[in-house]
Order: sequence, then C-alpha cells, then structure tokens
Amino acid sequence: MSFFRYIKTLLRPKTPQERKIAQLIGFYPKNMDWFDQAFTHKSVKGSRHHNERLEYLGDAIFGSVVAEYVFKKFPNKEEGFLTQTRSKMVSRKTLNQLALDIHLDRFLKHQVGSHRSIYGNALEALIGAIFLDQGYQITSHFIETQLIDPYLNLDLMVKEVNSYKGKLLEWGQAHKINIEFKRLSSFGKDHEKSYEIAVLVDQKTKGMAIGSSVKRAEEMAAKKAYEDLIKS
Repeated sequence: MSFFRYIKTLLRPKTPQERKIAQLIGFYPKNMDWFDQAFTHKSVKGSRHHNERLEYLGDAIFGSVVAEYVFKKFPNKEEGFLTQTRSKMVSRKTLNQLALDIHLDRFLKHQVGSHRSIYGNALEALIGAIFLDQGYQITSHFIETQLIDPYLNLDLMVKEVNSYKGKLLEWGQAHKINIEFKRLSSFGKDHEKSYEIAVLVDQKTKGMAIGSSVKRAEEMAAKKAYEDLIKS
C-alpha cells in the first residue's frame, strides 16, 4: 500500500465494525478482509473464506514472539526451562483463556457449539491477520502488550505442572516405583466416547478418572495420584 493510499485509508470515515476491531486490537486495520476472515469459522455456511489458514500462520507467529519474550524475560534460565515455559504460554488452554479475556468470542461468527477451542483458534487467526495487515513488529507489540503483559502471570505459570503424567512417571523413576496406567472401560458412541483410566502405583490404585480421550483421562488420574502421593 502506497503512503498516500495509507493516509487516505486513515482519514476516511470508519465503519462500526472497524471501530469495534480497533477497540479490540488498538489500531485501525488497513485491510478489513483479513479480519473478516479471521472471525469466520468454517462452520458458517455460504462463506467463501474461513479462518483456518490464518490460524496456521498466527500459530507460527505467536510461537515465535513468545519464544523471544521468554528468552529475554529469563536470561539466566536453561533451555529446558525456556521450552517448558513457552509450551505453557502457547498451549491450547492458555490461548482459549486469552481469547475470552479479550472478549474475542463477541466477534467470532460460527454455527457450532461454544466449544472454547474455537476461540483459541480464532485468536491465532487474529494474530495472523494482524501480521498480514501490519507486519511482524506491530504484531509482536500486540501480543506482548495486549495479551501477555495484562493477562499472563508468568510467575504462577512457571510453577504450574505441565503434565501430571510426566511428573508422576519421573517420581516413579526417582523412587524406583512402578507406575502403570490401566484402561478400565470405555463407553459411548464412536464420536463421543469416554474412557475410564486407573493409575497403579506398585499395583495399588492411586487415582481414577473418566475423560473424553485416553490422554485426558490419564492426565486427570495422574493428577489425583500425584497429589495423593505428595500429601502422604
């Protein structure tokens, strides 16, 4: 976009949607098409474009910005610490919550249930749209000042356990105690199955949980077992 065209874009009257997006991201977009696409879920029938491609781009940009942010924030920490901290910051759980924190759910057009992951995906798409519209520097500034600084408490996040299953297995190795995850049952229709998992510590059941996937059930059962072992 030429300088004169850019000035003309800034001076022209803004639509209500442009003003809403400016309140969300802190500046007026140059090309609204990117943002319309970012806020359109693939479930919307009749739409020519949806946000999956922008989600792919935004995921990469967000990860890059967070990696640099963590690297500078913790200058004396080792690679393992930096990797775990970055992993927590870019997790689906964190993205979903950030999207709700900035009220992105009010912008997203979709025709599916309000599953939280669609909002996290839309946040990644928004980041992709900002990158294409404004470039890396402004996108990085948006991520740091509008997402990380106001909403992420890194001191608490660093203390959070990334994976209770991994933590429990580490504990078992350190104490030379056998840890086993056992599937007790599964039930429900193929597309909405639930799984019941037990954690056995030296053949004794220390935690049980039911989840919508084996991985989720294992993680919940591992959390119960780990917390029980730490308290005892």
